[in-house]
Amino acid sequence: MLRFALTVFMLLPALLLTGNSTAADIDSVRFRESEWDAQLLYYLQKGPRHLDRNLHVELPDYPANSSEETARELRLLREYSQTRRDDATVERIHIEARHGDFAEIYLDNGPFTGELRTAARYVVTFANKEIFYFILREKKRFSRPRPSALDPDLELVIPNPGHPAYPSGHATQAMLFSRIMALVDPDNASMYIHYAEDIAQRREIAGVHYPSDSRAGRLLADVLLDALLTVPEFSEALNSAQESFRTDKKVSMNHD
Repeated sequence: MLRFALTVFMLLPALLLTGNSTAADIDSVRFRESEWDAQLLYYLQKGPRHLDRNLHVELPDYPANSSEETARELRLLREYSQTRRDDATVERIHIEARHGDFAEIYLDNGPFTGELRTAARYVVTFANKEIFYFILREKKRFSRPRPSALDPDLELVIPNPGHPAYPSGHATQAMLFSRIMALVDPDNASMYIHYAEDIAQRREIAGVHYPSDSRAGRLLADVLLDALLTVPEFSEALNSAQESFRTDKKVSMNHD
């Protein structure tokens, strides 16, 4: 533990100045309020339209900054930065990091037929608007620093977003959307889940998320989908997407 503490100590110039860094000092490093994107704080005030803003979400604590697990994660991100950033992956990272509605980015760049994309667009957009508040709420609750806060020499593909690392918003959104797509088109469920997992891992390859952020995002997606399925308006939108997809698929098959 002492050797690890000294390693992280060397990665934290601000703490280096104190001359007596401890595990407690390292663990106190958090995402600062001043680093937040002000527009995102507005969404925290606004809240969801249909879900209860006090919805109970139980996520595990993220690994302590001074823990061996965090050290392993940082080493993995360093390895990714050297081995996983081929041109195609970097291009996808930039596409998925664009400002705007991530639901649209997810749909327009995924492995979906035109019929499925059209049928599911409304229900996925509906879900995205409802869950965004909870992603930000949990991020603010944990305020985990981005990986480069602990390892300033970690090269990033994209700038750090203006909100904390844990849980990963992209992992949450992508997994929840993919579970919705699987409900609409169960025959290709595994392909959609794989697409979501790829999106989450690309955020790790980019250097802006730890793997544990992605795991927490998948857990949060499950909780939020369960909650959405109790909302009549969401269930109606999902049923409509399923019926529309079945109809469009039959029409397409008849034309082949």
